[in-house]
Amino acid sequence: MVEMSSISSCVESLLENSDELLEDALETLIKIADNILKEPTSEKYRSVKLNNKIIIKKLIPAIGALEVLFLMGFEEGDDKLFLPFENSLDNLKEYHRQLLKLKEKRSSITPGKSPIQACSAATISSAVIAREMAFRSRLMNEFERVLIYESPAIQEKARQVLPTQELHNLARKKLTDINKELPPNEKPLDFQDCLLIALLEWFKTKFFKWFDAPTCPQCQKAMKASEVLSPSQEDLLWGGDRVEGYSCKACGTKDRFVRYNHPAKLLETRQGRCGEWANCFTLMCRTLGMDARYVHDYTDHVWTEVFSQSQNRWLHADSCENKMDQPLMYEQGWGKKLTYILAFSKDEIVDVTWRYTSDTKEVLKKRRECREAWLVSTILEINKQRQAAFPDAKRRFLEHRLVNEVAEFFKPKGSAKKSETEGRSSGSLAWRLARGETQCEGLSYVYKVTPEEQTKKEFLLKYSCAKNEYVRVTSDGESRKGWENGIHSASNVARKEETDWEMVYLARTEGSETGEVSWLIDWTGTGLKPKSILTVLHHTTFEDGVVSWQICTGDKCFMGNKEGVIEISEKDLEDNPTKLEISAVLQKGKGDCAWQHTQLFRQAANAKENFPFLVHIKYQ
Repeated sequence: MVEMSSISSCVESLLENSDELLEDALETLIKIADNILKEPTSEKYRSVKLNNKIIIKKLIPAIGALEVLFLMGFEEGDDKLFLPFENSLDNLKEYHRQLLKLKEKRSSITPGKSPIQACSAATISSAVIAREMAFRSRLMNEFERVLIYESPAIQEKARQVLPTQELHNLARKKLTDINKELPPNEKPLDFQDCLLIALLEWFKTKFFKWFDAPTCPQCQKAMKASEVLSPSQEDLLWGGDRVEGYSCKACGTKDRFVRYNHPAKLLETRQGRCGEWANCFTLMCRTLGMDARYVHDYTDHVWTEVFSQSQNRWLHADSCENKMDQPLMYEQGWGKKLTYILAFSKDEIVDVTWRYTSDTKEVLKKRRECREAWLVSTILEINKQRQAAFPDAKRRFLEHRLVNEVAEFFKPKGSAKKSETEGRSSGSLAWRLARGETQCEGLSYVYKVTPEEQTKKEFLLKYSCAKNEYVRVTSDGESRKGWENGIHSASNVARKEETDWEMVYLARTEGSETGEVSWLIDWTGTGLKPKSILTVLHHTTFEDGVVSWQICTGDKCFMGNKEGVIEISEKDLEDNPTKLEISAVLQKGKGDCAWQHTQLFRQAANAKENFPFLVHIKYQ
């Protein structure tokens, strides 16, 4: 049986509804339980049709009502909720008792007021009202903005850059390949599902680019954010009300980056961060005829959802990450503390927060922008206004689909898929670390130059992938076992052993699109000044896999060559650097084994004195 504390908390959440909705929900829930307890063998009473007018009017809009049904033991069917005959009635009896108790308690309060309303209606502060009005304004602004995706002129502009035939061909191939591998209990994908997969892949790898910072055209170095600039009239025409200023520390060159909010402009610029990506990608989906909506996570991320006819539900689609149908990735992989996630389409607004969390109660604690009952009624009101001119058939379709979606929210989530536990891949590693949106392996280890090394004016570090060991050349021959125990940071990287080929290497985790790893050497406070730096950084690629090495000393960075050897002389270094950071980014590759097409430090498993990673610093 469910614990009493859980039951009480769930039932009492009904008190967040308006007086009328609370009464209707209580009456309906008690009646459902009464009927089953009176005739437990009746199949009719064990089934609740989601398109029933009473259910739509009295249960669906009520906070906590469907959750009570699920906790009673009801399960989700195609168009209904049902209580299996093999389920014990213990939970149903306990909830029935709690509902009756709540009804009795409510009847003792002044007529017309629920307990929460009775004690709080008079004390709703002006600050709460102001917050809610501001929240409503944001909802309305986004609801109006997404109508731009329906513009025939903008969709035609998108068609000019979409390789439609190529995407269709790829989707047909995926349709055959993916469904061939599906387990028997999973619904097969249809052509549109596979077209979405193909579109995500093309958009991420060939069309749009992530923007971190511009590169100085004079020095070829990453520029630094310096100021916020005023937008020009031209910027404002394309929704570019935010302009970031950048400058080069070496030569003083300045640049600007406009955060455009108009998808037609983004078809030209083809770069940005998650806002620009989701904005442009949602337009692409609508242009290809998909029922798509723009999703705003109020903890600072955006993506797209597309309705799948084959699965009869909305599919999460994150173009930045090239991920589909992995809704728990933000909470489980990125570590986000979610609050509000709203989906906006030409037809409706939906609070989809519950699709993206496995801990509803914890999320509810963090939602402080507005009262829950206010949010439900406000969204219903806004949707009613938008749909007022819709044909009756379309309104009924949207209503039925929303009912099914709300029921889906309350289904137990189960364990997160392995791919949902990975950290973020879009954006620089430093940026993601600052946001706390990446899973970092290892101990964030930093190599500090020792007194012995200071005396010798020399630092030498080697790593053997075969032995999986770092060796530091000092008098005591310090070593560290395990590649992850000598790194500063990493994302989506693991050591791989090929038993058939008897080879070992570091590669991306299976299925990941990008992997990153870095090492850090620090001689701050020693008074040492580097005379020369030599790094040996071997890697192997297959197909179109790419490994990009970068060596940074302060603000000055050097890119690795194809041979993986980088030599930096004193004249190339900035004045008195105190740290050296080495980083590698692993990308691209083809097919299901793309993750394996970029390898670091590949060598025979029985290699003895071979070190494919070496750092040698000589000091003055």
